[in-house]
Amino acid sequence: MFNKRDPVSVLMEYGQTREVKISFTDVSRSGPHHASRFHTAAIVDGETHVLAMGTSKKNAKKAAAIMALRTMYDRGMIRLGQANDHVNIEMKAMDAQDPMSHSTKIMQAARRMLEVAEETQFINYSKDKVLAAIVLERRGKYTVAGLGTGNRCIQYQNMAADGSRIIHSHAEVIARRAFKRFALRELCSYTGTEKHPLFTRSRHTGLIKLHDDIKVHLYISRPPCGDAAAFPTITNFPNRMRAIRKQGQLRTIIDDGEGAIPTDFPLPANANGKERLRVMTCSDKILRWNGVGIQGALLSNFMDPIYLNSLVIGSHTGDQRGHVPRAISGRLKCGRLHEVLMKPFRICSPEIVYPPCSDNYAITKSKQYCITWSEGDPDAEVIDAVTGAVAMEPTDNSPASRVSKRALLGLFRTACDNLNARNLVTLTYTEAKQSARAYQRTKRSVEDHLLSCGFGQWLKLQESYGTDNFEEHEKLG
Repeated sequence: MFNKRDPVSVLMEYGQTREVKISFTDVSRSGPHHASRFHTAAIVDGETHVLAMGTSKKNAKKAAAIMALRTMYDRGMIRLGQANDHVNIEMKAMDAQDPMSHSTKIMQAARRMLEVAEETQFINYSKDKVLAAIVLERRGKYTVAGLGTGNRCIQYQNMAADGSRIIHSHAEVIARRAFKRFALRELCSYTGTEKHPLFTRSRHTGLIKLHDDIKVHLYISRPPCGDAAAFPTITNFPNRMRAIRKQGQLRTIIDDGEGAIPTDFPLPANANGKERLRVMTCSDKILRWNGVGIQGALLSNFMDPIYLNSLVIGSHTGDQRGHVPRAISGRLKCGRLHEVLMKPFRICSPEIVYPPCSDNYAITKSKQYCITWSEGDPDAEVIDAVTGAVAMEPTDNSPASRVSKRALLGLFRTACDNLNARNLVTLTYTEAKQSARAYQRTKRSVEDHLLSCGFGQWLKLQESYGTDNFEEHEKLG
């Protein structure tokens, strides 16, 4: 719940960020004068929590804060475990009174899930954050499988070569990682001998795939950074023509700057002479997902590609709405990529939908903390995007995130054991990714296509920074 922090301060901080009243009441005092026991209770938003005892008023207040935090955390865990079911019940009741659009239901599911997930934390970490979620739809029921918030990147000096750090903590990337965690965990228990709520065997490839009636939606509270969001309305003709010539370019974001820089643009060193980290934008990553799938390389050892049925965007500014189709799929349709891709891979063109009621998001640069959660996790996890590790106080030796490459490799190896893929268990992270040959071939085809069409070169973190060169892993559950 909190690490080496004063519980009274944590509880008061909770009250400030959630805008609820926090107070303490001294109920009684017992015992002899030389060995008194003080009994205090914390009052949170009008609710009096269990009495706590201490040898002084200060200790009793501290114990009362711990009791209140523990009660709130336990409640949050219970609610989170049932959240997807409750969200569907709530939406069904709301829909009966005032029918909602399909996109609004997806937005509401993502938003409501974030609210419940944050009940297992005591600071409003999602404030001023972009939200993204992978939502599965089957037979009218919506399941938020992966959730993420954030719009920051790790600082170059905090990078590590052991797969323990999250480099790109933008909401879309975190949500996809959470989805991969969810899918890997499901594979750890998949037997193939009985009906599974998610998976079945493909008659064409023999690999595992999602049931045909499951639809996959990506919700984002604003257009993804990069090509989809880089061109606001420009009325000045010369500037507009220069902007048009740059439309479609692959772009990178940098760890300590604003905006998205084309990959062919040389980036000078930082003011202090240190190297700056460059990461491909979310527009470009979603574009590639529409060629290779959202499942990634590890899952592709066992699964057919998983494609998005729709992209639901909560809000937009300027003429971003007109740039999104080109940015996320249009760049794949020019040229002859469709002739190169081999089934089951294809060019995916998800439906792009905007809910009638816009989602609100801040346009200012926000704090570095972000949240991740996947279906089955007992609580939400908070990541410090600047360090790429789990947010802790103090930050020294902060543990690796549950959606880090190292953690996903651990789940992958557990899935290998369950699926009797003994030849994959001992592979390093790089080897495990490269063993998905069809996936890697398709990824190269997509990147070659983008280069040949003049959109620029894809900058790879592994080639630039050696981010995948690790073997050890932690089984973080």
